[in-house]
Amino acid sequence: MQFLNSKYKLVRKKVIEHFKLSSSVSDDLILRTIHLGRLRGKLPDFCTTYLLETFLALKDVRFFNEYLWVIGSGELSERASDYFYNNLDKSGHYSYCYDQNLKYCLSLDSDLAQVSKEDFKDKYIALIGSPFHFFYAFKALKRLGVCVDVLNIKYHPNRVLKHLFNNTLVSMVYRWFFGRANYFEINIPNKRFLKSIRTPKTYDMGFHKLGFIIHQNLIDQFPEGLINDHWGALPLFKGRSTLDYSKLFGANMIVTNHLISPKIDSGSILCYTLISANRLKRDIYLGLGKRIVKSLSLLASGTVKSVDNTKGKMFYEMHPWLLARTREITNKVKVN
Repeated sequence: MQFLNSKYKLVRKKVIEHFKLSSSVSDDLILRTIHLGRLRGKLPDFCTTYLLETFLALKDVRFFNEYLWVIGSGELSERASDYFYNNLDKSGHYSYCYDQNLKYCLSLDSDLAQVSKEDFKDKYIALIGSPFHFFYAFKALKRLGVCVDVLNIKYHPNRVLKHLFNNTLVSMVYRWFFGRANYFEINIPNKRFLKSIRTPKTYDMGFHKLGFIIHQNLIDQFPEGLINDHWGALPLFKGRSTLDYSKLFGANMIVTNHLISPKIDSGSILCYTLISANRLKRDIYLGLGKRIVKSLSLLASGTVKSVDNTKGKMFYEMHPWLLARTREITNKVKVN
């Protein structure tokens, strides 16, 4: 272990010098720097060595995941593979290796919330994004007498999908279902206009289903908050592939509703909803409407969790090799 620590420190210093980072920089920030560098182009070989040695020194599977992406089609070293499997616990899951004060995120359960129309008194709400997601929530809020609009942001980076979901026929269906007085379309000609979106009315709060980074300009138009539906237990599981990492660690499958803030997945937490590991897609999509109503009710009544959501770990897209091993592990756990 002493050898590993020495090599880890040596290669860590080289990475810091290469990227001109502070000597006191955290490994989390180094990981993010390498991740962004990989997305932009080829990295020096010592970055690959750093990822492997950091994984071996800290047991942090995020570094192993990034290592898998960096080596590309190259052969996975037996040393790295053996170390991964050696860190599986008796239940077959990867051993938890992060801050102990975040370990409770592995066993979170659903929050129960009583929805009352009194919570929404004098509140103006917008459901913003693809209207396809809002059929249930819109009707449920209307039954409570809530002033709610649906804002269709007509943008998708894929032109084919944009046309598929935002053609004239689809718009007619949306207008019929939501009503002309409560349905609005905002056309976004290209990506640079995302920073200047303006809502047609003044709203107190909102819930979004947008497929792009939300800029401060839009956040500011919801003074009481804009809610996000994050697939993973915050504050621990931030970023991408968070339910896959949850499976890897043997955590409960949790959706977290929290407020959008400039820092990714770090706004105040409203509630948790437990979903079934065996019916993930069904619970995620068919349960969305109830999560929308529940989280908006909590926000309207001023009920926010006293959890420091600025903590936690940032996870990046899970590599196919690790994803396949995760499925193998979870399947074995089901059988046992």
